[in-house]
Amino acid sequence: MSGQNPLDPPVDQPGAPIEQTGPDGPITTPASSSAVDPAVPQTSEPAPRRRSGLDDKGRVKRTRAATAWASAVALAVVTVLFVIFIVQNSQSVTIDFLWMSGQISAAAALLIAAVAGALLVAIPAGVRIGQLRHSLRRNA
Repeated sequence: MSGQNPLDPPVDQPGAPIEQTGPDGPITTPASSSAVDPAVPQTSEPAPRRRSGLDDKGRVKRTRAATAWASAVALAVVTVLFVIFIVQNSQSVTIDFLWMSGQISAAAALLIAAVAGALLVAIPAGVRIGQLRHSLRRNA
């Protein structure tokens, strides 16, 4: 009995495709759910394992140590520039403000003015950040 009646249900054979007849003609479906999709290109080599120290593009991830090292280098450069600024502006100048008058080095006067300006910006900014955090906690 070599032929099979097309009206009989298909006989499952391990690994063999299942043939069925549909309204448009014969339909062949894979026997198992682990079938290969012809639209997806298949490679014989396994996917490369990602190392924990690399990101998706293969570059080294930024670590806390790297950030600390970069910060230390930046701080050293700023410190050297600060020392050069103080040495070059060590002459004494007279400062007059309202009814007050005094002698101070030019470097110290400029640094005091810079710190005062930074505080004028940082204090309101800090208050606003606190307001936003409080609002987030309340609405979360």
